[in-house]
Amino acid sequence: MTKFLTFGETMGQYNADFIGVYGDEGAYMLDCAGAESNVAVGLQKLGISGVEAVWVSRLGDDEAGKFVLDELEGRISVRAQGYDGENTGISYLNHHIDGEHFKTYFRNGSAASRLTFADVQPHLQDADILHVTGITPALSGACHDAVMQAMQHARDSAITVSFDLNYREQLWSPAECRPIFERMAKYADIFKLGHDEAEAIWGWNWSAEEYASYFQVMNGGLVVVTRGMEGAVAFDGANLLRHSGYTVDVVDPVGAGDAFVAGMLGGILEWTDARCYLRLDAAVRAPMLEHALEVANVCGALTCTRHGDTAAMPSMPEVREFVAANR
Repeated sequence: MTKFLTFGETMGQYNADFIGVYGDEGAYMLDCAGAESNVAVGLQKLGISGVEAVWVSRLGDDEAGKFVLDELEGRISVRAQGYDGENTGISYLNHHIDGEHFKTYFRNGSAASRLTFADVQPHLQDADILHVTGITPALSGACHDAVMQAMQHARDSAITVSFDLNYREQLWSPAECRPIFERMAKYADIFKLGHDEAEAIWGWNWSAEEYASYFQVMNGGLVVVTRGMEGAVAFDGANLLRHSGYTVDVVDPVGAGDAFVAGMLGGILEWTDARCYLRLDAAVRAPMLEHALEVANVCGALTCTRHGDTAAMPSMPEVREFVAANR
């Protein structure tokens, strides 16, 4: 059994069924919104044998918190409870006519912002993979410390660390997050970021390949730089692989990055144990990486085709069917 562990905030998200800014009249679809739980659900939906996805968090004892629990329990292993007198974060997702989207958050002081390392530590004891994002350390000082301590514990315990940058400009500025992200990247065996995110934060006018090389020197592991519909670049220090991506009819791009991470990890886990992957010879890793990159791009593309963060996340048979149809 491979235990995938992640933690962070999952909110009740109202996804607009109309084009327009927040506050306009119109219908909203209630969904779960949490980068970490999205990856856990996505990984479980791939249906890879012997993988248990565990999500740790705190919720308010309120309507949104109960909705999140109802949505996630039974899909992944949930280690979260509702706290009386605390609130669950809420977000509104609105879509603009140019295809862009904007989130409005009501999450300050939420139950999840009070997460500490003590909430996470008991679940690390038998974990094989720890997945974190750049959202959680922005939520509070306690969350920042929880992330750093969890990554340090994982490194000391030879637990594979996966880190998705997930920059949120509504939460902090490039100047504020840059040193924290660089510190996190050093602890990450697998580091994924978007080329647009890299440019927004570091602004060096580099190619995806150049950013991949820079961060791979920093962490000595695997770095994946996504390029939206143009695919992604992966570099593990020896193998530099590119995938051109897939063209699909985009309905809602939210959640595509999380689906990509789930596909990347799932593609690796189809071949080998996460702890062993980076210790394999470069020539052995190459076909594994090529496969994982393909699965990740399919998952990201298909998630754009429907509303909802995890609604269109495919199973592995669906991934294979999509690949076969697009060769």
